[in-house]
Amino acid sequence: MSPIGIPATPIRTARLLLRSWEPGDAPRFKRSLDASLPELRRWIPWARDEPSELSVLEARLAGYESDFVSGGNALYAILDPDGAEILGGVGLYRRVGPGALEIGYWIRSDLAGRGLATEATEALTHVGLAVDGIERIEIRCDPENAASAAVPRKLGYRHVRTIETPLEEGGTRLTMVWELTSAELHGTE
Repeated sequence: MSPIGIPATPIRTARLLLRSWEPGDAPRFKRSLDASLPELRRWIPWARDEPSELSVLEARLAGYESDFVSGGNALYAILDPDGAEILGGVGLYRRVGPGALEIGYWIRSDLAGRGLATEATEALTHVGLAVDGIERIEIRCDPENAASAAVPRKLGYRHVRTIETPLEEGGTRLTMVWELTSAELHGTE
């Protein structure tokens, strides 16, 4: 467990293994990431700076691991059930204020449309809402990213607002904000 009560590893679903990233994942991470760059660059700001050298990715994954252990963001590799193949990534981010976590996700492009992001996100929704003091989970996505917006919709999240978010390069983009509370998940509301 991390200091905030999020299990570091493993989380198993019907078809997936979720576990915290490790620096040794860098070669497999690079292959999955590089194979998906055309799609990821459209939607995920950090992907615009890719591809990165292997050493850069090793350092990034070491940072993810350190952040997880210290109680910051909890980022997971999405793997096949045997843990051999990296299928994507999913994480719980502490960037949406007190009492809440945000879930972000990506799936390798050749595996899109198979419900893997939904399956991983559902697992982390339950994990996140089991953390003491967390009452809601948010998912944020571009309104034009129909595949990403389908995930919260399938899981019973409510679209609560669409906001303009600033871009590093200037200008803004629209971002849908989806929300699910602990009471909604457990049917106590």
